[in-house]
Amino acid sequence: MIRSYLFVPADSERRLVKGADSGADALILDLEDSVAADRKAGARQTALAYLKQHAGAPSRPQLVVRVNALDTGLTDADLDVVVEGRPDAILL
Repeated sequence: MIRSYLFVPADSERRLVKGADSGADALILDLEDSVAADRKAGARQTALAYLKQHAGAPSRPQLVVRVNALDTGLTDADLDVVVEGRPDAILL
């Protein structure tokens, strides 16, 4: 059961680490609002690396990727992270 969600900017490795230790039931790797336009590509790479490193961990929060809106033209690139990183869920 998910009782708490924590949004974390996917362009900050430090915040992702702190978020995982927060006790939240789900960690939302945010590629949308919390990431500046010029940092989106880097955020995708950071999110993908984080997913690959933590997806198989036995005790971890649910991992969710929040992608950019369909009308931004960024969604397809975000979904490449989802396909390769295999998070537990996608948030649009």
